Amino acid sequence: MYDFQSGHLNFDLEDLKPQEKWWDRLPKLLQYFEKDSQLLDILITGGDALMSSDKSLKRILEEVYQMAVNKRKNNKLKKKGDKFAEMLRIRLGTRLPVYLPQRITDDLINILADFKEKASKIGFKQFLIQTHFETAMEVTPESAEAVKKLISAGWTVTNQLVFTAAASRRGHTAKLRKVLNDIGVLTYYTFSVKGYKENSHNFATNTRAVQEQIEEKVIGEIPKDQFEKIKEFPLEAERMIENIDSLKKECNIPFLATDRNVINLPGVGKSLTYRTIGITYDGRRILEFDHDHTRMHSPIINKMGKVIIVESKSVSDYLDQLELMGEDIKEYESVWGYSIGETEARMPVYEYPEFNFGLTEELTNLEV
Repeated sequence: MYDFQSGHLNFDLEDLKPQEKWWDRLPKLLQYFEKDSQLLDILITGGDALMSSDKSLKRILEEVYQMAVNKRKNNKLKKKGDKFAEMLRIRLGTRLPVYLPQRITDDLINILADFKEKASKIGFKQFLIQTHFETAMEVTPESAEAVKKLISAGWTVTNQLVFTAAASRRGHTAKLRKVLNDIGVLTYYTFSVKGYKENSHNFATNTRAVQEQIEEKVIGEIPKDQFEKIKEFPLEAERMIENIDSLKKECNIPFLATDRNVINLPGVGKSLTYRTIGITYDGRRILEFDHDHTRMHSPIINKMGKVIIVESKSVSDYLDQLELMGEDIKEYESVWGYSIGETEARMPVYEYPEFNFGLTEELTNLEV
């Protein structure tokens, strides 16, 4: 995308061809994780992790397991204070539970359950399926059954909503959070669409993301005195529906607002920390973004300049679009007042468990 937008329209297709077979390349790729001092989380996507056959996925998981075993063995040879982070979390990114729930077969569940049982013994503590429900209408009986099966394998199912113009309508995300909680899914991120011209139709302004966060998601806010309880949810994923229901009743809230509203930007990562620094002649806002201050970042950010975007749509055009969808734009009037944003802290359910040893401060695989 960035090459095309920069005018680089010709590519050497021969040069882009793979130089070696995937199964020869995979162990080499995993050496990056094995030799990294800080990495403790691995995300398998692909595109879509579950587009792999059962045979391929099982082999990929076996390679991940072996990498984690090696990392743990190597740590035993290291002195106190020199130890590397060991693998604690694995995530599979997939939309198949939504648009092809029949993919979630008993054979697949057996593979996932077997991996969890084995990987738990070498330190993995969190097993996540990250999916992408966009609307409560996508939660069909088949999808609910697929999620139920995944939960039965001991995996936590989380959702990342892409905050499109259609998905940004009043009450839409609140309804989706409730319906997903009902089938045992925890919400993870609400992602604003990147403001490129080709995404302009789907783009909902960042000011609307802040408005949704403050005015709608707040009704599912979890009291801080319940944070320790929700932190344990992934450790007993098989009881996710019961645990969600219990916490909702105890807090008297309609859903658990466990997701963070963010945009994912090159050079910034996931953040909604911004301020409005200008406006174009046609009313589009110019935003200066900063990093999420609630998490650790690579020291490379200290050498970076400001990250500034021009939104692809003005607030006025966005509201006109909502009106065409049948929305009463009077319900959105306060959107004009949100000229700054601040990234929410990550919910404790997504925090990493603590190691029982001190980590090295060395940064490997990184040159600054």
